[in-house]
Amino acid sequence: MFSDKAIMATARIVMGLSFLYFGLSKLWAVNGIIGFVGSKLPLPGFVFWLAVVLETGCGLLLVLGYKTRWVAAFLAFYCVFTAVVFHTNFAVMPIRDHFFANLVMAAGFLFLFATGPGAAALDERRAG
Repeated sequence: MFSDKAIMATARIVMGLSFLYFGLSKLWAVNGIIGFVGSKLPLPGFVFWLAVVLETGCGLLLVLGYKTRWVAAFLAFYCVFTAVVFHTNFAVMPIRDHFFANLVMAAGFLFLFATGPGAAALDERRAG
């Protein structure tokens, strides 16, 4: 009923929109997030703005389907990195849940890396 490429494109776009949201929503709580980042990493202001740019930019690239495999590979690493750095207080259920959610997202990005962008992607237009 639905083509594999259409399903893959839907998944890619939803994942991309999620990361657009993750990146842009950080702007609603700049000071709180910088404070949290500073409790885990040095240069919290720089790391905050880097995260905003990476999450928003990678999200947009996924929505467009441009350099999909490279972006998916990077985001798989990014999700595991942020899980390990920011979400390992397993005594707090929401933080533990974020840890496992990040691992699930990393798995989805690995799947996207392996399968490619699906339909309606700039990558597909360039290949054809």
